[in-house]
Amino acid sequence: MAKKFMFCGASLLALAAAPSAYAQDQSQAGKLSIGLGVAWSPSPYRSYDNKAWPLPMASYEGQRFFLRGPSFGARLWNSSSSELAVALSPIGIRFRSKDTSNPQLRQLNDRDLSAQLGLQWQTRGTWGRLAVAAQREVTGHGGGHIFDANYSYPMPFGNAVVLTPMVGVAYSSGALNDYYYGVSRKEAVRSGLPAYRAGSATAPYLGASALVRLGKKWSAIGTFRYTDLPDEISNSPMVHGSTTIGYSAALLYTF
Repeated sequence: MAKKFMFCGASLLALAAAPSAYAQDQSQAGKLSIGLGVAWSPSPYRSYDNKAWPLPMASYEGQRFFLRGPSFGARLWNSSSSELAVALSPIGIRFRSKDTSNPQLRQLNDRDLSAQLGLQWQTRGTWGRLAVAAQREVTGHGGGHIFDANYSYPMPFGNAVVLTPMVGVAYSSGALNDYYYGVSRKEAVRSGLPAYRAGSATAPYLGASALVRLGKKWSAIGTFRYTDLPDEISNSPMVHGSTTIGYSAALLYTF
């Protein structure tokens, strides 16, 4: 919670954190919010052409199904303070060899966007919100698992503004990390880079989101997320730097 969150997706996941604020607002139950967001998170890859990502946004909290930014889920169990859900969400990192000016990295294979599917549990009260997720990469890009746990505390300022700081820790398995940050032997021979196999890694992160209501129908959202890249990622010959920051902003209309 600069580069990519969870070593692989600050842009999309920081953006997803914003609509989740609606999940804690009971007045939004059953209402659909749509809008447009933009996320910016400089890539951890060396000499990479960084671009902002324009993204459509949606938020919906139904009795069983929900949309939270780029994530879609179905509740398996729900109470007034807790829920267990199965959810599909993106892993927002992507590497395109044509987008780097480094001549060695231009010889590597592309790494595509991925998706993860699994269980998410959260509970909330006057003390804040605790969320835990266990998901698996399901698009055939290395496989592997991601586990995430975070704590957040919504702080309302009047009826129009909610500021929510967050702290958490994320684990990604070696199979997933190696897909995005490893260098195969064939790539090493072709590029001149040393072969590298990325192992499993754990990283703490922190961030915050701000929800500003601009009337009965419109809301503005901003987020940021900071992560320390673990050695298993930062030591990759593809990577430059050891910390990441992702930013996002969105405007939503509620029907």
